[in-house]
Amino acid sequence: MPKRRKDSFVQSSLGGNDNGQTAEGSSANSVAADHLQQQQQQQTKLNEKCAKMEMELTVAKLEFENKALKAESKQREMMDELEALKKKMAKMEEQKEASEERFSQLQNDQKKLEKEQKQLQKENIVSEDHLKVILERIGELEKQQQQQTKAFLQSQNDQKKILEKVSEIEKEQKQKKVFLKFQENCWDSFACDNGIEIIGAKSLIVHHKGPSDWRSVFAKYPIVLNKHLSDFFYYEISVQKKEKNWVISFGFAVKQQTKLDRAIRCEIGTYAYENYGQIWINGEGKGTNDKYSYGVGDTVGIGVHLATRKMIFTKNGLRLDISDFFVSPSFADGSFYPFVSLRTFGDKIEANFGPNFKFDLATL
Repeated sequence: MPKRRKDSFVQSSLGGNDNGQTAEGSSANSVAADHLQQQQQQQTKLNEKCAKMEMELTVAKLEFENKALKAESKQREMMDELEALKKKMAKMEEQKEASEERFSQLQNDQKKLEKEQKQLQKENIVSEDHLKVILERIGELEKQQQQQTKAFLQSQNDQKKILEKVSEIEKEQKQKKVFLKFQENCWDSFACDNGIEIIGAKSLIVHHKGPSDWRSVFAKYPIVLNKHLSDFFYYEISVQKKEKNWVISFGFAVKQQTKLDRAIRCEIGTYAYENYGQIWINGEGKGTNDKYSYGVGDTVGIGVHLATRKMIFTKNGLRLDISDFFVSPSFADGSFYPFVSLRTFGDKIEANFGPNFKFDLATL
């Protein structure tokens, strides 16, 4: 009897262990299922966010092309107006030449009559009536001469106004051609470090909200070469606030392969202008010049002539004497974006993507 009780006790103990192991396995499976479900939910949210971003980019591109087409139509209208003004100016030039010829003829007639008058007076054979007729004729010629002179001066004044109008239209055309691309660009909240705050209805102000370290943000739209647009790409930033040990750099870089929690100027394929007066080309500093440095209240710009790939740099509306810096041939293929990097908490800048720049691109 004691032996049987012992065997029964052993079997009971073993059976109890099997039940415990089954409960533990069931609990682990439940945790794994919950974790898998959370991952699936996160993946679904990420897919929805990507789809939303793709749709926003598609809509933005369509809006951009529509505005480009409207601008092209407006430019054709302005060209027609300019051609009409040029024809009018050519006609007035012909009238001016005719007036000058008539004016010269009147002067010759007057001289001829004066000569005749002197000759008649000299020979003392001119009657008073004849002399009176001659004087009246001279008076008429003088009156006609005054009228022609007045008309000639008015014609010159009208021609000057037309030339000013033509110059104004040509300048406006050039500005519209140069600046069309930049009117709708802004900073991209989806390509922004967590330490950066984008401010303003137009998303043009960038504020370093801390903690102090390199923080970067890209613009929403890339740099592209389009038949509707200019061969120039250019933008400016204005420094609104800086803190101790501050550093700011801005320029152009490839958006997809660049991390936002660092100084983008050091990346390969990057072109930047730093506040200490240093230019960065392809991730390499090219020396520092104090006269190129900038701070609070300054407006600085960086641009590229897409046809020649030559870079330009400006400060407070003046072009800097920096030359012989060129971007890569792939610069206008749509992979490069404007960017700005701030290092210190509290630093703040405002971007200007056009059209009213401090520097006049029409002077290039």
